[in-house]
Amino acid sequence: MKKILIISILIISFASKAYSYPESQMEDCVSSALSNPATKSISKDSITNYCDCALRAIIDEKNDIRESGYACAQKHFN
Repeated sequence: MKKILIISILIISFASKAYSYPESQMEDCVSSALSNPATKSISKDSITNYCDCALRAIIDEKNDIRESGYACAQKHFN
């Protein structure tokens, strides 16, 4: 019984981060933002964080696209 508990704890602690949106959507979001002239001065890390925030809000939390984009932009671009 102890072995099962230890194995379960190890599996849970080494589990990787899971996203509900496809990686292709993240790549599309980042490449679209990087090609936009208005975002030339924003770092790729900030854009990646913005896209992650927006995609999670839209897909995971089923929030409105426009409101999610605005809220994530406020959080990551200011």
